Amino acid sequence: MLHNLINGQVVFTHGVIALVIKDVFGVIYAPQKTFKKIAKDPKYLAVIVIIGLFVAFQASYYYSYYLKVSYEQTMPPVDQLDAFTAPIITNTVIDTLFPPQVDKPWSTPQKASILINTDDFINQTYYGNNSLQFILNNANSLTATLEQFGYTANCEPDNGFTVLTMSIKQGASDAAFPTKAIITLYTENGTSNYFTLDITSMLTHNYNEWNNLTIPVGTSEWQSTGAPNWSEITGLQLALTYPESSNINILLQGVFFRGQYLSPVSALGVGAFLGNVIFVVILQIAFQWLILAAITYIFIKSAKANNVIWRPLFITIGFTLMALVMIAVFALLTTTIALPNVYYPYDFPPYGSITYPDFIINAASPTSQIAYESIVATTTTYTTITTALNILIYVFQVVLVTFAIKAVSGISYVKNTITLDAENPQQQEVPQTPVSEFSYVKSVLIAIGAVIISTIIIAFLQAMGLF
Repeated sequence: MLHNLINGQVVFTHGVIALVIKDVFGVIYAPQKTFKKIAKDPKYLAVIVIIGLFVAFQASYYYSYYLKVSYEQTMPPVDQLDAFTAPIITNTVIDTLFPPQVDKPWSTPQKASILINTDDFINQTYYGNNSLQFILNNANSLTATLEQFGYTANCEPDNGFTVLTMSIKQGASDAAFPTKAIITLYTENGTSNYFTLDITSMLTHNYNEWNNLTIPVGTSEWQSTGAPNWSEITGLQLALTYPESSNINILLQGVFFRGQYLSPVSALGVGAFLGNVIFVVILQIAFQWLILAAITYIFIKSAKANNVIWRPLFITIGFTLMALVMIAVFALLTTTIALPNVYYPYDFPPYGSITYPDFIINAASPTSQIAYESIVATTTTYTTITTALNILIYVFQVVLVTFAIKAVSGISYVKNTITLDAENPQQQEVPQTPVSEFSYVKSVLIAIGAVIISTIIIAFLQAMGLF
């Protein structure tokens, strides 16, 4: 007896699974027949399967995409790139006032005047609106030290920052050019442990012109003193030596470390990344289903289809989410096959697309804009395919919603009370005699309107940061 019950349960379960699979994929290969069947006997189970498929494929797509797209890290962070050259106050001598994230201000053993120059600076969005100016009269050397960043820069060759960037300008035309320029990087162990590099050859002999230095770090060209560690760079010093005494006027800006690239997957960790993505994707599909069904319901009721009620329509529209599943599959394949590894410079913040809007591009530095143009060129195939997919998704949705509208508009439902428990009778919608369903023209028009309006609402909610 028990054996027969178990076998019967297994057969029943297999039968239910087979019907669910048939309904789910029937939406693709036989939509008209499948939607008529769904409209007559709407069940939530198949829609839950569709949502599960979407979450799996969409999360896989995001993982594949953000594993290949990396963003350049900086120290200080991008929103604080002027931390080493911008004090709290302006137009006055720096004393001890400095940004709170910097532990100690700049100092010079020659007691040079250290000023903030708000008239002469590189007009670049992330560098701030001033430069740091050192003035020292009748001297043959200048040593400027920022002993403690307040940050720790990891410049390990394999996984750290690879470049120290620095913009320097000699502003006084009556001063000689330095015959030697030494950059020193201190480590966590103190100022007795450091790396030094001769950067004299990097300086150009042009007055009143900004010299943008890109100094490799973590390389064998650096000389070490004491026991320095590339993973713990905490301060720097710039030492300039001149052939004779003169009036020294040096401006600095854009001093920061860069060249480390991290993908969002690496930055967050696989577990945290997938957890965040799955949560967002579930919200996305839930809102998509609810909003599309609500707009379609309003339009159908406006078209005087009083026979249509909410639950059968809601479930039937849930089956149209197969359009999103199909696009997610294509997007995953496209990203896996056609997307190369992409490395965005620091002034291109994380964005949900390979291509960026003009206001971000225009705010980037000229060198970053060149890097971006190269990225666009190498991802042309990928962006062309994804553009086509973005169009195709709306076509798929309109087609499936059209069949869904035709199916539910041709059936009249009534409430039927089922008494399984005398104290708790239940009601369900039961399809009755078919009524005249909408024409294809009316169904298509309603589907187009519903898809467009729901897309606009979803975009608005995304812009608000809801998901």
